[in-house]
Amino acid sequence: MDNHEERQGRDELSEILRKNKERRIKEEEQHTGDFSKDKTSVFREELFGSQNSGSKLDADSGSDNILKLKLKSKPKSKPTPERKSNSGHKAVKSRRRDGGEDFDEGELHDIEFDEETDKPITDKALKRAREAQKQLKKQRQARKTVFQITFGVIVSAAVIFFGVRLGARLYSAISDYGGLEDGEFEVAVLIPDNPSVEQVAQALKESGIVQEPEVFKLYIDMKRNDEEWRHRGEDFEGGEFILSSSMNYSKIVDTLLSSGSGKTTVDVTIYEGMTAIEIGRLLEENFVCRAEDFEKFYREKMDKYDFELRVTPSALKFNQLEGYLFPDKYEFYQCRELKADPDAEVDTSKEARTAAEKIYSNFNSKITKTMYKQMNEMGLTLDQLIALASMVQSEVSNVEDMRKVASVFLNRLETGGDFSKLQSDVTVFYVQDFIEPYYKDYGLTTSLAAISHAYDTYECDGVPAGAICNPGMDAISAVLDAEDTDYFYFCANEETGETFYARTLEEHEANLVLAGLV
Repeated sequence: MDNHEERQGRDELSEILRKNKERRIKEEEQHTGDFSKDKTSVFREELFGSQNSGSKLDADSGSDNILKLKLKSKPKSKPTPERKSNSGHKAVKSRRRDGGEDFDEGELHDIEFDEETDKPITDKALKRAREAQKQLKKQRQARKTVFQITFGVIVSAAVIFFGVRLGARLYSAISDYGGLEDGEFEVAVLIPDNPSVEQVAQALKESGIVQEPEVFKLYIDMKRNDEEWRHRGEDFEGGEFILSSSMNYSKIVDTLLSSGSGKTTVDVTIYEGMTAIEIGRLLEENFVCRAEDFEKFYREKMDKYDFELRVTPSALKFNQLEGYLFPDKYEFYQCRELKADPDAEVDTSKEARTAAEKIYSNFNSKITKTMYKQMNEMGLTLDQLIALASMVQSEVSNVEDMRKVASVFLNRLETGGDFSKLQSDVTVFYVQDFIEPYYKDYGLTTSLAAISHAYDTYECDGVPAGAICNPGMDAISAVLDAEDTDYFYFCANEETGETFYARTLEEHEANLVLAGLV
């Protein structure tokens, strides 16, 4: 139903009723004694005349206006069934002159009056209004559905569009980071003096080496907290650099920092069995840092790595982290000031710390959960495992002998009694060569005698207070997987390297002769 037509129909109905009411009031003033008729009867008579006479409305009584009572609407496809009135008589109908829909007189029996306006509300008008509301609701729902579909299509298109763009940007960033761009080429890149990261990124962008400068800057921000970055010690410097489009971000940064600051790298190999003091000297010889600066980072725990949680500080330990400087080949940056003048007063604490962190990080990655589990099952602490491995490392060099020597130490620890002392010569040598000469320089509160006793396995019971060198993985594994023997003694021929094993003291004394030791 058209909303405009409905409103127009209601306005016409209200106007006719208003006029009829005014006429009714006048008639009531003339016939003040007639109060027997109710509102419905009066209204019916006003519209159709007396029911008893059955006469129709004539043109002079306002039939034209009454004909307009009918609300304008679309013609119905089927005739509406006649309704019976409450009084039981048949409905009287009046057709509009224009041939429109019938006005049902029977509807007057169901008239309700509005309390405020005193206007009658017909059931048929209510139905039409309700039908109009239903139609309006359907139209609104249809518009809502169309809006929802349209909105959904727009959102889906936006998601696809931005998803494709994001995917393309992500692929570009990954390719740029890894140096995976097609068409490899080299180019000379000029970096201004004392550049900011923004200037470096822009220069790389202009040269075509970097396609995503914002990603490169984000990479630099992340790397500033990295140990390797701290080792470089300086920010970018100006200069001309030959870079390749195939370089990833890490290689680009290495080139810019190493070349720009005049630093070079050096390969340093830490061998199995070297002591912390010997490793410090090695680093100084290769201009990585001063030995005395490196000493700060093995005498005390750094409390940075997981393995350190299992390391127990002790006043009897000469070097708290002796044994944990893992033997391996390392690449370090050289300190250019130290290299330029080895005798110059240069503080290399920063370089020493970075070198120590690199070595300890390597150890931390080498000791696995399985190894920790084996250690616990054997009833050993990490300090004891490394101390035993350092003794095995110092006694013999081949893996087969390492497992047998380890079995001798473990058999003595398990048996105790007369074998409570491990009696390893290498512990005596460590006291003589690496504790006694440096004790005064350390400024320790524990006496030299107490520390020496704790390391000399001819004097102390069981495992010494600390490691006597830095063992490799073979020696550590030999302790965890020692050969199953009943040996309690061993000795070796220093010239041939042959090792002899014995179950009893008598056998051992005979082996000393064979080894040329007596």
